[in-house]
Formats: sequence, structure tokens, C-alpha cells
Amino acid sequence: MKGFGIKLYRPLNKKLVLIFMISTLLPMLLTTYIVARVYIDKNSNDTGILIDNTLISLSKSLSSYLNELDQLTLIPYYNDDFIYALKVKASESYESMSKYQVLSITNMLDSQLRFVRNTRKDIMSTLIVSDNKPLFYSTNNPLNDVAPDYEFSETDWYRKALLAGGNAVFINPHKQDYFTRTKNETVFSVARTIREIPSQRPISVIIADANTVVLQKMFQDIDFHVPSYIALLDEERNFVYSNHEISPALFRPMPENRSVIRDGSNSYLVIRRTVAPYNWELVVLLSYKHLEQKTLWIYLNSALLYIVCLVVAFLFYQVLSRKVMGPVKEIIKAMRKVEQGDFTARYHSHTKDEFDVIGQSLNSMIDELKQKIEMEYVLVLKQRNSEYKALQSQIQPHFLFNMLNGFVALNQLGERELLETSIIDLTLLLRYILNHPDMTTLEEELQLIQKYGSLQQLRFGQRLQVHVSYEDSVRSYKVPKLLLQPLVENAIIHGIEPMNAPCSLVIAADMLVENDIIYVHIRIEDDGTGFDPEFPEEHGKIGLTNTIERLRLCFPDSLFQLKSSIGEGTRITIMIPEGNFHENPNSG
Repeated sequence: MKGFGIKLYRPLNKKLVLIFMISTLLPMLLTTYIVARVYIDKNSNDTGILIDNTLISLSKSLSSYLNELDQLTLIPYYNDDFIYALKVKASESYESMSKYQVLSITNMLDSQLRFVRNTRKDIMSTLIVSDNKPLFYSTNNPLNDVAPDYEFSETDWYRKALLAGGNAVFINPHKQDYFTRTKNETVFSVARTIREIPSQRPISVIIADANTVVLQKMFQDIDFHVPSYIALLDEERNFVYSNHEISPALFRPMPENRSVIRDGSNSYLVIRRTVAPYNWELVVLLSYKHLEQKTLWIYLNSALLYIVCLVVAFLFYQVLSRKVMGPVKEIIKAMRKVEQGDFTARYHSHTKDEFDVIGQSLNSMIDELKQKIEMEYVLVLKQRNSEYKALQSQIQPHFLFNMLNGFVALNQLGERELLETSIIDLTLLLRYILNHPDMTTLEEELQLIQKYGSLQQLRFGQRLQVHVSYEDSVRSYKVPKLLLQPLVENAIIHGIEPMNAPCSLVIAADMLVENDIIYVHIRIEDDGTGFDPEFPEEHGKIGLTNTIERLRLCFPDSLFQLKSSIGEGTRITIMIPEGNFHENPNSG
């Protein structure tokens, strides 16, 4: 039944899987990815809007606050008497004034700036100096005083104020080292040159110091839902304030808006906003790692959703696959049994669909096939067995005829003792030949050859040496009875007997692997006269032909090789595939 193997189920399974992938998996995967991508884009857009709105609000608050500080330094210009008092106090004649005049000038200055100290809690102090001479100061600490001999003209803020030409300048957070009690306090300041109105001649410089707590309050409640840094930079891109310590190198040069910068192993997304009209820069650094983690979290959730949907779809696929593949497997099962020779197999599933029609057709085919086999195949087997029996029956009389000729020769030579021993050995051989089944193990066949060789040695003496050997792995394989005896007899009668010199006959059996096929390998080799293989008629044609035919009938795939040349002996090789022993029920 070779060639009847059915493999249709594999392509069908592949087609079902392909259909499942195209119709379910790929659309689900694409949909999940699109949903995740849309959600990420929307979330990124919402986050961008939130940050932009926050920065807009924060920049407006900062702009308003800076404008208030700017207006604070314009207070001296609101009163001409205030400007006059500053001019007087900055002049050399101030030292020669009476105590009453000095007190009047001081009270006038204090009255103008007192409301600032009382109404603006963020203003820590107000200081007016001319060169290195303090003209007026007001602080929220009554015990505070100006540091003696302080070089105001050498300070950065003093020089900036003079260079600004009457415009306000904002000073980065710095120590209030020009006061005795608050010299370690960090303040944020605004300074301006006070000029005489008609002549625009500089009179003094006013500096108002604000507590950085105001900036802290502006930034402390801002939350972007990821770790972030907020920095305020002046127009020269120096740090004015930051909610955490940030390396200034990150802003050299100033990064582009929406760009990504790195600080060691950390990376940040930069978002900038200009604080108008002061050209200050508000910069937010968002942890890029956490932004990516949020994106990854969305993808993971989408993947989880995809897996859940996939499991549900796979369960539906399994149910559908069983409904489709159940009848297919039932049909395959029936055909497998038929392939193994069981013609009672039938398709029993009733699905009331196309598979039911195929199954009923299969049952009809099996019935017809069984009838044809019974009519034709069985007849062929009977004919083959008859041919085998006929060949088997030829061996026995041929063997006896040759042995009796040998006994006649021994009698003529007067070898009576040898003749009696030979007759006893022949009796044992005849018992094996007549009573043993038609199939025998290779071990038993080789033992018969050993006895036959011993019987022939009684006749030839030292002229004949017989060597029989076999591996344990081949001893149980069954072969036709007297398969090798005719070949051994031909070797002795036609190859060794004509020689007047000692000869040897080797019979060996073992396992051999060739081209990935395992063979039972039998070798019969002699060093006798040999012959021309093209003309074997005179050299045991009956025994040779008989053996080849019996091999062909019993082992269809067996190989029979004969190699001989005149004067060099003869070698016969029989190779039987191991699979033939399993296919032949009698050779098991």
C-alpha cells in the first residue's frame, strides 16, 4: 500500500492558520498599534498644551513681577523734592549742614520709601548710593546697617546700572554683603541710575533687593507629571533661579526648543518660553526617560489588550478548527488503517456537510479496493508461494544427489570409516532438511553450513579449510532454508575440487550501513579456480539461479553480487535491507 500516504491535513492546517493571521491577527495588531499611536500622540499633544499654558501663565506672572520691581526703582522720579534731597545728600556741603537740615532730608527720603518696606514683604531692602557713599537705605531688619567702607562702585550691579543709561537692570541672585546683619542672605535685585531730570546727570544708583521666596512660590506648585527642572535665565543667559540644582553647561549653548539634551546618563526634553519684554528665558527640562516610560506603558497596555483579544480569537479559532479538522482527521485515520492493511476501517463521523459526502465516498472506495485485493493480490501471493515451494523442492534432491555422489567416491577409494562418519553427518543434515520449517534463522543456516563444510572436509582433508563467522546482531534474522548451501556447494565442487593445492572457503555475515541504509551483509568467498562470470553455464547454473530467484521472491530489494576471475577465486555478496525482514511476515 505504498504511495497511499495522506498529508492533506498539513496544507489545510497551514491555510487555516494563514487565514486566521490575515483575517484576525494582523488587523488586531494593526488596530492596537494605531490606537496606541493615536493615544500617545494625543497624550503628547495634551502634555504640550499643558506645558505651554503653564509657561505662558508663569511668564506673564514673571513679567508682571519684574515690571513691579522696575516701577519700584522709579519712585525717586515721582517727587522733585526727593531728587533734590538726593542731590544735597550726595554733595560735599551735606557734611556742613545743621542737624535739623540733615533730619529733614532723611525724613523726606524715608517717607517716600517707607511704604515699600511696609507693603511689599518680598522687598528686603532699598539702598541708594553715590559712588561709595550710601545716601539712604531701608531694610526689614531694624538692626541692619550698611557695611563700613564698602566699595559700591566696584560691584557688578553698580556698573551695570550706570551702563544702562537710566534703564532698570536685574541682578542675578547674590549675597547681600553690603549689609552687616544680612550679608549671607541671597537676594534678587533690580538697580537703576537716578539722574537729574533737566541735565540727565547721574546722581546715584538705587538697588531694591527682593527675597527669592517669591520665585520659589511661583515655581513650587508647578507639576508636569514627570520629573522636571525649571530654570529662569536673564538676557545674558545667566541663572536667575532654578527649582533644583542644574549644571550651567547644559545651557552653553542654549538648546533649541523641543530638543533633547543629555547630562551624563540622563536626557531631557527642552521646552523654552521667552519672558517679554525683558528677553529672559524660562526653560523646562522634562525627564526624557520618564516620558519614554509613559510611552512604553501605553504600548505595554496595548500589548496586553492585544494578547487578551488574541487569546479570545484563538479560542474561537480552535473551536472552528475542530469543527473543520475533526472530519478531516477521521478520514485520515480511516485511510491510515487501510494503508496498514486494515480494510475494515470506515469513516463514521456524520457532519451533514461536504466532509460527510467525502467520507461515504471513502467507504465505498475501501470496499471496492478490498474486493480487488482479494481477487488479484491474493492470487498473486498464492502464485508467488507456489514458485517459492517449487524452488525449495529443487534444492533438496539436488543436495542429496551431490552428497550421494560423494559417498560413491569415498566407497571407491576404500575410505569406509570416513564413509560411515559421513553417513552419520548426512543423517543429521537430512533431519534438518526434512523436518525444519521453510524459514530458518541465519544462525541456524550458518550452523548447517558449518556441518556441511565439516562433511566436505572429511572428503577433501587438508585441501579444504572452511571458516564460518557471524555477528550476534544478525543471528535472529530469518532466511529461506538452504539459501546459502547451494552457493557453498558450488564453491567447493567447481572452485576448490579442481585445485591440487590447499584452499580456504570463508562464509561471514554482519551488519553494513551504506547510503544511510542498514543491510544484512553475507559474504561467501573462496580462493579456488574461479571462472568467467559471463559464461556460468558450466559452473552451478541451477544452484546459482535458484538462489537468486528465492532471494527475489522473499526479499524484493535484496542485492546479489558475484565477482570472479579465472585463477583468482570467486566472491559472492548478498545484501538484504533490514526493512525487507520487517515487510516479509515469515522473516521477522
